[in-house]
Amino acid sequence: MAYQGNNQNRSGGFNNNRPNGNQGQQRSGGFDKPKFDMPLELNYNEDENLFDTTAQKWAEAISGTKKTQARNFYDKVLELEQKAQNEAWSNVLPFVKMLNSKVAYGVSRKVVTIEFQTMLNKCIEQVKTVDDLKVFKLFFEAVLGFFKGRD
Repeated sequence: MAYQGNNQNRSGGFNNNRPNGNQGQQRSGGFDKPKFDMPLELNYNEDENLFDTTAQKWAEAISGTKKTQARNFYDKVLELEQKAQNEAWSNVLPFVKMLNSKVAYGVSRKVVTIEFQTMLNKCIEQVKTVDDLKVFKLFFEAVLGFFKGRD
């Protein structure tokens, strides 16, 4: 192999070999930035298309997420919504918020996308009451109806 000189690669650029193997990946604060980030208001009075075109756009955005993982998260939201009907809301809300850490773990395992995490984070942030949780569940249900995902 011919001498390349000045640590340049064949295309003329410099080799930026990083010890962690993340060549060419741009990261900000250790987290990938989502490619799709549209506003998400869990209020069907404000967004009459919440369960239709809004859900469809989010379903397309999270298409890299594994189907089983999306369904597992939906099942957990469904379980929490049912639990909220029978228990004090103050006993349920912390477990709704805990979904943030679970989805972050899913991103680290590469079984859910950063867009899926963004969607869930935006929804969870808006859940303040049992009724908010119900709207979150209905939105998530609509997203899954449009969702194709990966196996």
